[in-house]
Amino acid sequence: MKKTLLTLLAAPLLAGCSLNRTAARVTGGVIDEGISSVFAQSDPQYAREALPGNLQLMEILIANDPGNKGLLVNAAQGFCGYAFMFLEDGAPERASGFYLKGQAYAERALGGRGPAEARKKDVPALFWHTFCKASYVNINRDKPEAIAEIPSIEPAALRLLELEPSYYYNGAQSVMGAYYSIRPRMLGGDPDKARAYFAAAASGAGADFLLNRYMAARMYAPAALDEEFFTATLEAVLAAELRDDDARLANEVAKIKAKTLLEEKDELF
Repeated sequence: MKKTLLTLLAAPLLAGCSLNRTAARVTGGVIDEGISSVFAQSDPQYAREALPGNLQLMEILIANDPGNKGLLVNAAQGFCGYAFMFLEDGAPERASGFYLKGQAYAERALGGRGPAEARKKDVPALFWHTFCKASYVNINRDKPEAIAEIPSIEPAALRLLELEPSYYYNGAQSVMGAYYSIRPRMLGGDPDKARAYFAAAASGAGADFLLNRYMAARMYAPAALDEEFFTATLEAVLAAELRDDDARLANEVAKIKAKTLLEEKDELF
């Protein structure tokens, strides 16, 4: 009798959980299908104002469906992308928090698998986990705990190059370029390798993704004291014609960042 009563009492709760999870998956599917439209925006200010609400919605959905890998990856991309595009330059502390949150979501999507265990289907989660970590380290190079994470970036990026080198506009190539730029020379930093990786990032699938070129100017050029490359690369970003595609928002942001960075040239060289 007691078992029957408990079952009857629990049934509405279980049904409610199931309905919430189902709703989360349906809405998550809509987000997964529509996220490309966000990154196709040509108005960075509009995207900056709209994205926080979408990020909050994703977190609500994840709370109702915590094992939804698609939602976890989209949240990781959203938090990391928002931090990189809109917070890093003016609010590095907020950006750091967003990077850590994005990294945590990507880690959950990986399900405990490290780079060596990652499979091709893990590429999106592994990439955003690595991108978030590298970006966090880059803006926190004065913190020992951030510096301690540098060695873990290389094996993850190399694994991505094995599994799917063209993922996210040759993103792993750009991460490797940043890796060799961030590391001090005495600890394995190598501007020549950084430049080669950035050149690879800006070819093929990443040829029209201007953030790859911006990152080369921002990361490699100061490390190598290559002022000529710095100036020529940023001027090329500013002169590039943009297309209405899934990279439009990132390319618009690249132009804004390139203009700001070019104005800081005298402080960097």
